[in-house]
Amino acid sequence: HSQSQGSVERANRDVEDMLATWMAQNKSKDWPSGLKFIQFQKNRALHSGIGRSPYEAMFGCKARVGLASVGIPINEICNLNMEEDIEKIMIQPENNEDNEIRDDNNENNEIRDEKCIVNKRQENITNERNNSIQCLKKQAERMMTQSNKKYQELEVGTTVRISIPDVR
Repeated sequence: HSQSQGSVERANRDVEDMLATWMAQNKSKDWPSGLKFIQFQKNRALHSGIGRSPYEAMFGCKARVGLASVGIPINEICNLNMEEDIEKIMIQPENNEDNEIRDDNNENNEIRDEKCIVNKRQENITNERNNSIQCLKKQAERMMTQSNKKYQELEVGTTVRISIPDVR
């Protein structure tokens, strides 16, 4: 029942509010088109329970937006002044086979480098997930402590009085 799922209701209300804002800013009534932006925004926001964003917990790194998300190196982004600079970087033949002759040693180094990158990324993902689990355990402990302070332990057979909200 929706009234017993407070956190779900809050999350739904957040999504509705964010979507309404997106629709107003983009002068659009096509709300399904805005969902992917809202989902990304929610996934890169800090989650207090896991101590990081859901994106970081899932992928082991912060979500990249803007120019960083298209693979332009950070040092290149700092030197950009005009749109033409972006075009030059995107067109630059990074690995043009016509201009480049590689030997087996270079290929082996590249493969090793790629494996290192993949291993490092996997290690980051594992660390982020383990840290998220630890944060969730700490949150659960805090909740239990609060609950134990609020509700005292009773003897079996003790009469208790509980108010029931009027639900109509």
